[in-house]
Amino acid sequence: MDILAISKDKKRLLVVELKKGRASDVVVGQALRYMGYVQEELAEEGQSVQGAIIALEDDPRIRRALAVVPNIAFYRYQIGFRLVKV
Repeated sequence: MDILAISKDKKRLLVVELKKGRASDVVVGQALRYMGYVQEELAEEGQSVQGAIIALEDDPRIRRALAVVPNIAFYRYQIGFRLVKV
């Protein structure tokens, strides 16, 4: 797991998995394993565990896998670069 975040009210734990390029459906299983560990070993009573996958690109396979896993969100990142003459 790349990041484990806790909400300000401490009711939610967020497992974040970062990928530098394209994310495939294999990443969903990886995130679920981490979420299961957090649920069993770290979460306190009343805390929920959610997941987020962040990658440059996705593909149809990961979209299909995530369609049936409502507690994992997918985010695409964008990189911008600008050259400024001084």
